[in-house]
Amino acid sequence: MDAVRQNERTELARDLHDFVAHHVTGIIVHANAALMIQETSPEQIEPLLEGISRAGSETLVSMRRLVRVLREEDHHGARPAEMLTELDRLVSAFSENGTEARLDVADLVRAVRLAPEVETSVHRVVQEALTNVRRHAPGADVAVRIGLDRRTGGDVLRVEVPNTAPTVRPTLPTGGRSGFGLVGLRERVEAVEGALTSGRTPDGGWCVTATFPVLDAVA
Repeated sequence: MDAVRQNERTELARDLHDFVAHHVTGIIVHANAALMIQETSPEQIEPLLEGISRAGSETLVSMRRLVRVLREEDHHGARPAEMLTELDRLVSAFSENGTEARLDVADLVRAVRLAPEVETSVHRVVQEALTNVRRHAPGADVAVRIGLDRRTGGDVLRVEVPNTAPTVRPTLPTGGRSGFGLVGLRERVEAVEGALTSGRTPDGGWCVTATFPVLDAVA
């Protein structure tokens, strides 16, 4: 189990390193653009500075997550349109093998902003959940539901992947071998300040549910 957690933290750290590098590159591009137009188009300086400020803040958040992931010894506890396109491909590929699968996305989700490391974690949750259905619930129908929950502390993205009871008796436990698949998945979700739950449904199926933080909308 410790090896699973460490592998997941290492993979997430690699992702976060790439995202921080991407943010910093964007900051440099915006700063250079501001320098070039400061005399000819001063009215365009303010939105560039706002972009630099926003990118800087998001970079700090990603860096803090990166440092926390790297330092922790025992942790308990692409843009939205592109992410949804990738999820659609993932679900479509799953359906090609004769299993009924569908993707349901709430309209509000298409307008939210997510940190890059959250986007990849959403994709990972769906990918792992579908993989577990194929391995441990043969013949089951599955749905991927992406919604937005309004909460007092701020909006959160909700990802649900329920499946019906298998038509063939599974040979391995749901959630990966000895449950280690879900252990690693929970580690990744919590590292980006999300939460993950899973369990049996009343109809004998299984449901994986994850929630993730949402960034403030851009005016």
